Amino acid sequence: MGIEQQRHEIEQAFATVHGGGTNHVDEEPWPVKTCGHLRGRADCSVAMRFSPLSTCVLSVAGLLASGCAPESHGQDAGNVDGGEVLDGGWRPLFNGVDLTGWRRYLGVPGPDAGPLGFENDPNRVYSVLMEDGEPAIHISGEVWGSLVSTEEYGDFELEAEFKWGTHVYPPLDAFDSGLMYFSHGPPGAVNAGGPALADPIGSGAFLVSMEYQIAPGDVGALDNLGPINFAPGARVHAPERAGWNSICIVVSAGMATHFLNGQETASGSGFTSAWPGMPEAPLLRGTLQLQSEGGEIFFRRLRIRPLR
Repeated sequence: MGIEQQRHEIEQAFATVHGGGTNHVDEEPWPVKTCGHLRGRADCSVAMRFSPLSTCVLSVAGLLASGCAPESHGQDAGNVDGGEVLDGGWRPLFNGVDLTGWRRYLGVPGPDAGPLGFENDPNRVYSVLMEDGEPAIHISGEVWGSLVSTEEYGDFELEAEFKWGTHVYPPLDAFDSGLMYFSHGPPGAVNAGGPALADPIGSGAFLVSMEYQIAPGDVGALDNLGPINFAPGARVHAPERAGWNSICIVVSAGMATHFLNGQETASGSGFTSAWPGMPEAPLLRGTLQLQSEGGEIFFRRLRIRPLR
């Protein structure tokens, strides 16, 4: 596919992004690296809402050039849209009851089928179940896709726990998932790690993003899904526990650091969006994704706090 044709396809895809505005939490850099014992503080910032077709993460005309004007709503960063604020500025990303705060996206369910799209989940790939006496987000993995957060985040600390289920599905027939951030652009733009876009755009299962990889033997790796450039740091393999594992992502001042069970596993910096035919520009915020990629998985105790 030529650059001009691909650029036209990108513009068309952005023009048809699923409707609905996105809430943004805008934070200024405050260098932080350690997880759980942070040097820094959670603070207040301004919640912003932008047009759904120019998210200020990746706009067609400017690709991260902030052409949209923020409208202040005067809310604390930890209380956008009335969300509960916990001690230390933490906000829950899962209410323990349903998938409020997330949108269900599913790609192609089988040969000769089109993407299922948003809020079309006939097989209940995404649900809330009791697991080990506690509510958890259940992702069957049967169809590739992701839960996409309704809010976008810049600098933040995120914590969660995951546990594998028992089922795997083709084509991978293996346990594989991920927690993505800096997600932006049209749904279904990518289908795998690396810089390549799905062909055509929209035929994949995920949004372009950075990924906290969750796969046996590789938990905590830092990968790009789609055209994002960055400078990777050292990779350390931390042991995965049987049962529940704790993960943490710290994004601050242009650097992302991953942790597994309290041990640093990977880092990266200098994130820029590099869509074909578009000017390269810094990537500073985006939505989150919980990935469905062939392996049954549970998530619980998800929470986030902005960093300044």
